Formats: sequence, C-alpha cells, structure tokens
Amino acid sequence: MMKYLLVSSLILLLTSCATTSQVRQTAHISLENSRLWTDELRDNETINRYQASIQVRGNHISGMCMLKKSEESWRGTLMNEFGVKAFDFIVTPKKCELLNTISLMNKWYIRRTIAGDLHFLFEIDNPDVAFQKKTVRYEQNGTLEIRHKKNKSIIRMPDNSIQLTNLKRNIVYSLTLIPE
Repeated sequence: MMKYLLVSSLILLLTSCATTSQVRQTAHISLENSRLWTDELRDNETINRYQASIQVRGNHISGMCMLKKSEESWRGTLMNEFGVKAFDFIVTPKKCELLNTISLMNKWYIRRTIAGDLHFLFEIDNPDVAFQKKTVRYEQNGTLEIRHKKNKSIIRMPDNSIQLTNLKRNIVYSLTLIPE
C-alpha cells in the first residue's frame, strides 16, 4: 500500500511541475506582443461599433456600444436595442467619467464601479497608466488573458470577442465587434 502511495505522489508531483513550467513560460509576455486592442478590433479614425452586454447578479443589459477616438480620449455610449441610451462615457489615460446615466444606474457607487471597469478595459494597452504594473498577461491557443491582481480579468477569445470580469463585484462585460 505504501509503495502505491509513494508512486502516485511522485507522478502527481511530476505532472504538476510540467504544467507549471508551461504556464510560467507564457506568463511574462511583453505588452507590445500581446495587445488586447488590435487594429481589427479598434480603429482610431472611425466609429467602432460593438454588440455589448453587462451582467450583474441576474440582471442583464444588452445593446450596442459605440466608441470613437477624440484627441487624447475615447468617447463612447452604451444603448439598448431600441436606441435608449444607458450612459455616455469619456475615457482618458487618467480616468473614466460616466455622463447622462439612466436613473436606474445613477448612483455614485454604480457609476464609480462601471467607470473603473471601462477605464481598465479601454486603457489596458497604455503603458503609462498606473495599474499596468499590476497586470499579468497570458496567451494560449489564440486566447489572451490579462489579470489585474485578483480584482479584474479580461479575456480576448480567438474570435476577437472580449470579456471583462470584475471579480470583486461579480460583473461581466462582453463586447463583440459588429462588422461594417
């Protein structure tokens, strides 16, 4: 009995070391090689349109997000399928500000959480933002994952859809590019 325990423990140790070394090799990807926002996903000259959804504890908002580069900031809006605007936003390298929020979302703690998440999402490739030093990037099988401590995670799937998860508040944002 003791032989089998020793052999199985040794096999378990060797397999765990093999998988750890593979993750460790991909964990230190440089920012230039693993950008979230590729040229296919976001254009600096034209209006970018995305199918968007936000899920919070059983509640779901879906619609379209439109985004445009304006000088040093990104300006955008989120509206539902009927054209009712949920909120506008402006993302700069320093912060994100929500404007014209609907009454359901017009509470300081909701605005602050969504603004922080959008700032993280749209400025993740900017090397000058403060949170950049606290992020780790992983790439495997065409999927890019960026983690910020234990609070937030962004995943870009091979089909170029993006999913941001606020792990602290249990909020999931999904963006899929709408082709022109």
